[in-house]
Amino acid sequence: MGIKVFPISAVSHKGVKELLYYIKNELDRMGNEPHVFEQEYFPEEEYVHSNEPFTVEYDEKSDKYLVYGPRIERMLGYTNLESEKGFEFFQKFLKENGILDMLCDLGIKDGDTVKIYGLEFDYYR
Repeated sequence: MGIKVFPISAVSHKGVKELLYYIKNELDRMGNEPHVFEQEYFPEEEYVHSNEPFTVEYDEKSDKYLVYGPRIERMLGYTNLESEKGFEFFQKFLKENGILDMLCDLGIKDGDTVKIYGLEFDYYR
């Protein structure tokens, strides 16, 4: 089956009507019953309480608090920190794994820099 192509122009509106009719016909053909897909993978269950080691330390040379380890790296790989839900998951991960407590134990203060692989942010409690 080939891919249907619709040449359109936003300036002259040519081809837009044909595209809209095609989309409407395709939607009508699909019906109204929603397609619900069940979540198959739950990353928060796999990595939030994992026993895999990680390190939290203060680096005097760079004046930064460093957090690293394979679990942390994977968590960042599947978390979209630009979305609200992803950022909330990131915060929950740091709290539930004791990372925030470890940073406090090291003497972190508001405005200090935390580096987690390529991500750097200012710490505020």
